[in-house]
Amino acid sequence: MPTQTFFRLPEEKRERLMEAAWREFMSVRFDEASINRIVREARIPRGSFYQYFEDKTDLFFHLLGSQREEALALMENALAETGGEPFGASLRLFDDVFSESGQIRSTMERVLGVLRLNQNMDMSQMVLDRMQSDEGFRQVTQHINWSGFRRTDVAFLQDVASLLVLSFACTVRNILCSGASAASERKKLASRLDVLRRGSMREELVS
Repeated sequence: MPTQTFFRLPEEKRERLMEAAWREFMSVRFDEASINRIVREARIPRGSFYQYFEDKTDLFFHLLGSQREEALALMENALAETGGEPFGASLRLFDDVFSESGQIRSTMERVLGVLRLNQNMDMSQMVLDRMQSDEGFRQVTQHINWSGFRRTDVAFLQDVASLLVLSFACTVRNILCSGASAASERKKLASRLDVLRRGSMREELVS
């Protein structure tokens, strides 16, 4: 994550660096992205960059995480509208991110554009690892209604939450990278969620 030196920068300088980073990561793959180009466009010395970030990976995930509040708000809203039911909330979240025509929610467009460019990276696992260590994500999961699940131990519930995230990420990846239609991928997501629901809920609650 960024150093305190970065957060102490004047807001205009921080935004200039972030905009330069967005333009770079939205134009080339992660492995082709150049810190030299970023700092040149942001008009900061290369040496200063390493006072703000550990390396390119650190900057990359900070950039994606800059949309964290929007993503967490969408997740929390989806859970609120489904009474905390996680499977229905996943479909609700999908509908909040994609329109029926497949158009991406404008506030998430840059993040998903970066993910599209880096489709060969194991983004799902990297994002999952980051989310699991994120306090905001853990707070959102507190809104999940876990009643009715086969087990209530932490390890089992964490596995269910991880599979929910991976199922959603797989669906998003197919739309962004394979050109699949949002409508068809939504049906596949619903099918995957049903399998997960049947495997994790108590048998008498599975219709």
